Order: sequence, then structure tokens, then C-alpha cells
Amino acid sequence: MAAKPKKVSAVSTGKNQGGRPELDPADRREKIIRVVTNEAEYKQLQEAASYAGMPMSIWLRGVGLERARALAAEKETARTREK
Repeated sequence: MAAKPKKVSAVSTGKNQGGRPELDPADRREKIIRVVTNEAEYKQLQEAASYAGMPMSIWLRGVGLERARALAAEKETARTREK
């Protein structure tokens, strides 16, 4: 019986196996923020995200980052006024 040739993986040949391409490390989302709410708050957040047509996690990230950037801009404006 003849020996079967070894399979060569696509990784070793450099061929694309398909699937999602690897993200740039700066674009990877790896940190998890846990937010604890009561039932009424959860419903409000879910309704707002649904109205925006987004999953709640994406909506919360967007709203939170928007507010964080606005506060950073306010802080920078206040700092430059003090000079």
C-alpha cells in the first residue's frame, strides 16, 4: 500500500481559506463593560436602540463615545480659556 501524501494546510501555502480577515490590533474590540440596570432602565435602553435600528451594545457604545468625546472637547475648551 502506497503512503498517502501529507495534506498541506492553506496557511502553509499562503492560500486564502476565506472567512473574515483579521482586524488591525487598533480596531479590535476586546474589552467588556458590564452595565447593571433594573428592568425599567433595560427596557428604555432596548427601546432606544431598537428605534435607532441597532443592537443595544452598538447603540450604547456609540452614545457613550459621543458623550465622552463631547466632554473631552468641553474640557479642552475650558483648558484653553484658562491660558
